[in-house]
Amino acid sequence: MIARLFFILLLTATAASAQERQWFLDSTEDDAYLIFGVPDSDDVGISFWCTMQSGEVRLFIPETDAALEAEQTLDFTIEAGTEKFSLTGRTMANEEAGSTSVETTLTASAPLFAALQKSDRFTVRAGASQIIYPLTDADLEGLIRVCRKP
Repeated sequence: MIARLFFILLLTATAASAQERQWFLDSTEDDAYLIFGVPDSDDVGISFWCTMQSGEVRLFIPETDAALEAEQTLDFTIEAGTEKFSLTGRTMANEEAGSTSVETTLTASAPLFAALQKSDRFTVRAGASQIIYPLTDADLEGLIRVCRKP
């Protein structure tokens, strides 16, 4: 009985302390960020950011295939709904995670953003990795609005 009670308390404490990733839109005086992660932490699953009214949006994927080499050009895909987008990015080492990150730049009017706004999730395929991200509560429209050129 005591073991069962201890297990229940441990499970409850673990569930209470664990936070799930969520989408949040944030900005500074010059930049805007749409991040899928745990607020107030270093836990980021993917992020979109821009200098406001620049007309460009950067996409950063912190963890992809660890076998990818850093400082290389990488072709990868994003699937949103029935649409598939081929992108090219630049890889960099993510020593904290023991993997490889990738970043690319898109125009704020790129068709990818329209497809993402109509989808409930999207898939990133980079090297041997495949990562699915939910889009529930992702304020893509808000990000694009502040990133677009006036």
